Amino acid sequence: MEHLTSIKDIEQTIKDNRLCLFFIKAPDCGVCNVMLDKVEKIADVFPSLCSLYTDIIEEPLIASHFLVYSGPTVLLLMDGKEVYRASQFIDLEELKYNINRYIELLAQ
Repeated sequence: MEHLTSIKDIEQTIKDNRLCLFFIKAPDCGVCNVMLDKVEKIADVFPSLCSLYTDIIEEPLIASHFLVYSGPTVLLLMDGKEVYRASQFIDLEELKYNINRYIELLAQ
């Protein structure tokens, strides 16, 4: 997963890729760090998937732009639009299912 700290870089990356997995974590959040490792492993299974993460403190505009109120939050964006969101208690099987579903949709 690519670590981005600028809202401009994040928006450009999302714009440049049809399907993006975006993980947002909070500072000093143990759950966020554990979930980031698990989500990174899932992203590695899908090489065609653009994946990125940021810390909410590094770019304060993230919270308002993506309506993120707590960490960890994971967003799946297709063509720049949010198609899946999970916060705090992220169901990893559901996340894998949704990534696979949208990858298959784009392959048609």
